[in-house]
This record gives sequence, structure tokens and C-alpha cells, in this order.
Amino acid sequence: MKPPPPPGPPDVKDLCELIDQWATFTATLERQDYSFDLDNWLNDVDVRELILEALPMFSREEMGDHALKLDEADKQFMAGTRDFKRCVWSSGTAKKEKWTAVKNWWYFRTPRRTNAQLEDELATVR
Repeated sequence: MKPPPPPGPPDVKDLCELIDQWATFTATLERQDYSFDLDNWLNDVDVRELILEALPMFSREEMGDHALKLDEADKQFMAGTRDFKRCVWSSGTAKKEKWTAVKNWWYFRTPRRTNAQLEDELATVR
């Protein structure tokens, strides 16, 4: 059996889809309580990490309006969240991945409008 072919070149459409997903998520943070658990929060903020990893492959010109959409979504995220004392994945994961509160700030924030289950789970993050 032949190995699968290597992946093709990156496509800016994939990045734009991630930005659309991030923008949809961040828009809800100010309007309503975050009603999901920690696993869902981790999945939601992982989208921003995927965006960070893809950004060096494309210029703002290639991204078009999505460059501004990302800027706006990041502002909405900041407004709808609060600082958290450590990485929401855990301090060990942050160290292993070399994530910092400056470069990977989405991993060091939690929703302002939250729920008891998420708060209980966040209290166990070490």
C-alpha cells in the first residue's frame, strides 16, 4: 500500500473559515453566558491557536476582509473574557507547548459570563 500523498500547499480559504468560526464564537461571549464545560472552552480557544499557526503563511492582503474580522473578533474575545491565573490547559501543557500569556493570550483567559460547572472545572486547573 502506498503512503498517502503529502498535503498540498495551504489555502487561505481554510484560514478564513477558522476566522469565521472564531468570530462567531467571540460574538456570543458578550451577549450570553457561556453554558458549556471546560472541554468545550478548550476546543473553542484552540481555534485561535490554529489561526496563529496559519497566519505566517498568508499576508493581510491575501486574507482580505478576514484580517479585519480577526482583529474585531480578538477585541470581542478580550471584552467577553477575563484574565485567568494560568493556562486553561494547565501549566504543564503551557510549558511543554511554550505558550505564554503574551503570545497565546486566549489560553490564559476565561469567560466573564460563565456557569458553575465551568467554574468548578477551572478551579482544578493546575
